[in-house]
Amino acid sequence: RRYLIRCSKSIRLTQAGEAMGCGTSKARPVIGLTYKQKLKLWRKLGGGDLERVLASGAVALLDAQWIISHSEAGGVLTHRQALPKEAFLSLADLVEATKYFLPVAALSYPWLTKDHPDPLGANLSRVARALKALLSRATIPRLGVFWDFGSLHQHPDPANGVMRTEEQNVLFKQGLGCLGTLYSHPKTYVLRLTSFPDGHKAEDQAEGTNVAKYLDRGWCATENAWAGLTKAGHLSLDLGLMRGGVEYDFDSLRDDCRKDGGRRPPLLPSAFAAE
Repeated sequence: RRYLIRCSKSIRLTQAGEAMGCGTSKARPVIGLTYKQKLKLWRKLGGGDLERVLASGAVALLDAQWIISHSEAGGVLTHRQALPKEAFLSLADLVEATKYFLPVAALSYPWLTKDHPDPLGANLSRVARALKALLSRATIPRLGVFWDFGSLHQHPDPANGVMRTEEQNVLFKQGLGCLGTLYSHPKTYVLRLTSFPDGHKAEDQAEGTNVAKYLDRGWCATENAWAGLTKAGHLSLDLGLMRGGVEYDFDSLRDDCRKDGGRRPPLLPSAFAAE
């Protein structure tokens, strides 16, 4: 009887360890849960921190699979208001996809031009390549991607006076207020494009274009600092370290994108201000 009790306790501890992503060499997917149970898991992992902006529409997360398909079709990312409904994942979709981490990835990258972050789709292709590798992992069935241009309301055509509506401005500001949570959250991925795409040269850019490198830009440096606060190293990946011509899977992407430590340690406020 004592043996059976010990075995029962051992099984429960093993299951708990697997649910936290430890204790076994291969994690087993969380299956057979009702939506109510998945919602409880989502909130246990801290998903409730994001619910307000997702439910209000202040932030819309792009479907990683849609990004991959759009890139493979030769597409270019358009601003949020012009994207089709199928480009996004709903809050319910994210809850359903929750397993050991939140199915959310925040992209940190430098815009390539003033009016469009990626006019030729070069960064779209690089991000899609990384997302394809992440989705090769059985424990990541779907992934919602925060990409500012497609996730926050933009000015549709500022050159011709087409701007955000007042309602969209309110939502835009609400979305900005959640960025610290998105990038610093201990259970979200952060994907950092720390290099420019091949062929992008500062001297070829139009006058007035920001040509500063990743860590020399305010937003990028801030997002990078947020990602270094409490997040495990394998959740903060430097996509600038990806090698050309390599077909990545989950493990090889993680290995390459964490070389040389993969990220900087958290900075003191005084050190951040000095930089």
